[in-house]
Amino acid sequence: MINRITLLLFISLSFSSNQRIFFINHLVEKNGVLVRPMTNEVVIGDIYRYFKKGNKKSKKVFVGSITTEGKNGNWIRWWNNGRKKSEGLYLNSVKDGLWTEWTQLGDKYSELLYKNGSLIQLKNCLLENCD
Repeated sequence: MINRITLLLFISLSFSSNQRIFFINHLVEKNGVLVRPMTNEVVIGDIYRYFKKGNKKSKKVFVGSITTEGKNGNWIRWWNNGRKKSEGLYLNSVKDGLWTEWTQLGDKYSELLYKNGSLIQLKNCLLENCD
């Protein structure tokens, strides 16, 4: 009896959450907005990416969050080999603060400083020390 109550409580909490989960592998970006490809429905929720190993889905990684105001918080883009491509902060779909980019081999490539979406500083980490 307790197991059934626990299961029902878990199911009801799962469906009552407004936060939806999407996989960027199944989305399309149009004019800076992520949408579902068949319906053009704008997505709101947490965005993840999975990588394929053979014919199976493997590692699931967090990409970022979309609210009604757009992309917000920390966002991470990934190379197809599972390494980070870039990481930085969005505020209402505008880049802000420090963004870091890496090569496909995992070497830090650049540091970019944004203020309200405008690039104000660029540092090439392959030529300069970015520590």
